[in-house]
Amino acid sequence: MSRYPHLLSPLKVGNFLYKNRVMCAPMVFGSAVVGNQYDNAKYAPGKYSKVEMPAQGGAAVVSVGELDVNNREAKRMPLPDVDFTVLSGEAFNAISEYAWRIKRHGAIALIELSHPGALKPAIPGTPNAWGPVGITVRQEDASKLREEMRGLATVEAMDESMMESVYADFAQAAYYVKRAGFDGVVIHAGHGFLIHQFLSARTNTRTDQYGGTLENRCRFPLELLRRVRQRVGPDFLIECRLSGSEKIPGGMEAEETGMFCHMAEGIIDCVHVSSGLYSRNDDANVSQGMYTPHGYNAPLSATIKRYTSLPVGVIGAINSPDQAEQILADGQADYIVMGRQMIADPDFVNKLMAGREKEIRRCVRCYTCMSPIPDPEQEKPNDGIMPWLKVGGCAINPMANCEHTLDEFPKVQSPKKVVIVGGGPAGMQAAITAADRGHTVTLFEQEGRLGGTLCFTDVDVDKGDLRNFKDLLIYEVGLRHNYIKVRLNTKATPEKIAAEQPDTVIIAAGAHAKCPPIPGIELAMHALDVYTRAEELGKHIVMVGGGLVGCETGLHLSKTGHTVTVIDPLIRVAHESCGRYRNSLIAEMERWGVEAMPRCKCLEIQATGVVIERQDGSRETLPADSVVYALGMASNDTSDLEQALSVPFHRIGDCAQPAKVAEAIKSGFFIAMEII
Repeated sequence: MSRYPHLLSPLKVGNFLYKNRVMCAPMVFGSAVVGNQYDNAKYAPGKYSKVEMPAQGGAAVVSVGELDVNNREAKRMPLPDVDFTVLSGEAFNAISEYAWRIKRHGAIALIELSHPGALKPAIPGTPNAWGPVGITVRQEDASKLREEMRGLATVEAMDESMMESVYADFAQAAYYVKRAGFDGVVIHAGHGFLIHQFLSARTNTRTDQYGGTLENRCRFPLELLRRVRQRVGPDFLIECRLSGSEKIPGGMEAEETGMFCHMAEGIIDCVHVSSGLYSRNDDANVSQGMYTPHGYNAPLSATIKRYTSLPVGVIGAINSPDQAEQILADGQADYIVMGRQMIADPDFVNKLMAGREKEIRRCVRCYTCMSPIPDPEQEKPNDGIMPWLKVGGCAINPMANCEHTLDEFPKVQSPKKVVIVGGGPAGMQAAITAADRGHTVTLFEQEGRLGGTLCFTDVDVDKGDLRNFKDLLIYEVGLRHNYIKVRLNTKATPEKIAAEQPDTVIIAAGAHAKCPPIPGIELAMHALDVYTRAEELGKHIVMVGGGLVGCETGLHLSKTGHTVTVIDPLIRVAHESCGRYRNSLIAEMERWGVEAMPRCKCLEIQATGVVIERQDGSRETLPADSVVYALGMASNDTSDLEQALSVPFHRIGDCAQPAKVAEAIKSGFFIAMEII
């Protein structure tokens, strides 16, 4: 008997039978593979792979992401245009390939149809946004707004002729993708898009038959769904994606969403419960960071199920098969929708079916997949590549969004003997990949355990997901004991390496903390030492260095009973972090009372405090019981070892260049793939 009888059982939805209860959420922009306006052709293989891999990995349903239903007022991003009246040609074939790639592995293929309504940005050459009500925003005020209309100049209130136009566009787009081979569509009716704007009393303040009561607010959405159903017929899936809660005061909640679902019975086949708004970058965001609970939306889907007989799916930080199984067993949902987890490990279902659930790479919720999205305050150099082509990478899956498949890498000509120096994430990934390629590996680790820098996750209160990944790497190394020989408490020397008679050596010797010449620095403790020497810390702590490490360590200290002030000379703390992760981190720091002081330079560390200089040149002393610093890392020097080697060698991970987990994993994987 499987440990996951609910998760792996079939489900009847409309006229289709889902082979299990796992769906891959829409994440790839539908038209990102169309044309060559932005060098799309170069990146198309990665986009196709992103939807094909979960299908190959056993998911019952895979959905392609947003496809705007017209190229006018529905256009949310400057993606290539699609003419939905032309049922042949380059664009049609490009979109058809998504469906073919999904269905050839026995999965059901869906694609998401969307209209942003009032969320449409001011894209040159496109008309004003449409919405349930008209809004005019002065350009000088637009950047100050925090709600849906932020950054927009004009939103035109929709009359019935405009509604008819939108009905026709959704219906024609659905017919187009049906002809392209898809089994159904996901109608995006959540996250603050047009349909949601009509459903929510917060954004729909109309006084005619389309506003006021819930029944009136549902009139436009229900008619839109009817028109789609009439156009595509009964043998085509229509899933409605909804925000079970807007997650802001006065917003729409699960009870009203459930009532709408009840009204939609007989028109649509199932509903997919998310939450939040695209326009918000805090707790109301649609994708949750590591500071929100796993299974975030399950209580919402449970409420909605009380109102409707439709199958209800739920998404929201679900990365554990055990939690997914429990959600289904408890009747909170009928199927599980996974987004970032399917990037982290598209073989999720196959591993469950094979009894290999311990080998699942569980999403660490770090937002690496979204990091290419521009952050206007970071001033990153523009490489000319559109962000939607770059999104979809992963810190723990080096093949995510890759232009090549595993089959395209050079084959191993003859197995090699590989020595790896260092058992951190880069070294472990290199060992795992080399072993999977048939090489034999000896891994030297001078400490008494594997894990390297990631061992701090055993203590950090917020790093459970990353700890799971560290433990998984250790487990995977152990699984390959016939190919990987681990030597703990052993410092790699030229003599010990030579005794293994290696063909190649991979050096993953890590990095050490930078210790700048600040007067009194010897009185401070480095951030990583906090996790092993916590008993030495006083109550009030000043963290010198407000980068990502400093902020995350400061947050951990706050959650373990300390008061924390973080100082940094830059214009903002956690400056190097990507937008969504940074937003969630800063919000959590504010919740826990961590005081952030940007534009402050540390001049001196004293026994009782820190002397700082503000941007205006003024100085003051911040009192502190203990001072902690996080001022960057420097690669460990391995030059003596390298000079003694008589075989090819490679440096990976932090010893090549201090970076994040994503870079460590990629470097270990791709170097190992080069050994043939």
